[in-house]
Amino acid sequence: MTDFALRSKMWDSPQGWVGIAANAGSGRGSSRKHVDRLVVELERHGLATRVAWTLAERSAIVAQSKSDPACRCLVAAGGDGTVAALVNERPSVPITVLPSGTENLFARHFGLSRDPKRLATTIAEGRVARIDLGDTGSRRFTLMAGIGFDADVVTRHHHARINQSGIPRPTNRSAYVEPVLRSSFQYRFPTLTLQIADIGAEETLVGATAFLFNLPRYALGLPFAPTARGDDGWLDLVVFRDAGPLRALRYLWMVVRGIHVDRPGIYHRKVRRVVISSAESVPVQLDGDPGGYIASDATSAGKWTIEVLPDAIDILVPCA
Repeated sequence: MTDFALRSKMWDSPQGWVGIAANAGSGRGSSRKHVDRLVVELERHGLATRVAWTLAERSAIVAQSKSDPACRCLVAAGGDGTVAALVNERPSVPITVLPSGTENLFARHFGLSRDPKRLATTIAEGRVARIDLGDTGSRRFTLMAGIGFDADVVTRHHHARINQSGIPRPTNRSAYVEPVLRSSFQYRFPTLTLQIADIGAEETLVGATAFLFNLPRYALGLPFAPTARGDDGWLDLVVFRDAGPLRALRYLWMVVRGIHVDRPGIYHRKVRRVVISSAESVPVQLDGDPGGYIASDATSAGKWTIEVLPDAIDILVPCA
């Protein structure tokens, strides 16, 4: 709290200030030293800083940025989950990322560096790119929504990561091995019904696992939706029709080879709005974090509607 209070006194800097929403538990837990270095580099550019390490502090920074024209941008210091958390605060100023997570798909897509010095230069001299977001009605996502098997893996990993105090421990890719194995043996692969509800393009698809991508890549950089663009006003829907862990493994092998798009049993559509339902409870993940469940309720209350929000947020990216 001391740093938080001291840095708040610097907001009257004529060069403006930068808010940093930091997550100490991202990736291998290296956020703190990177944030400290970023603060020093931003000060060299004449930019004041305010760092938030708690949810309450993050909300306070976002609120201040909405009312203070001196705010240059907000930085998500962490992984893709930290980016998603900041996005869901509905910031009105550009955001950027100091990546320190496991995958850092969002930062990698926009060429944002782990090097605090380079990121400080981007903040001082960079350009603004406006992108779309996905929306579930209650939460927004930058990368993707996953429904089914992969969401079950994500949910198991998340629960294993939480300590007795409810705080997530730092993680790495090897931590996914056990939840993948457990999901392979225990997940039931309920059938999903997906109704594409675009004007003039109504269609119903049925499958075992589905994704909606705003940006093209999944974990490990896998190109699940190679044609996805974050600024085209569409989401890329990818549906894997057949159920079972062996089918899932075959689909994954095809994705790794880049030969999965529009192959038998795999559907790919550009969509603006999709309504998803199932006769059983199905997990959902949003940007690599648990997003809830599609309920087995046959009424509208049990369905999920996911749609694109065009030109929803500004990203501060490198000039070159």
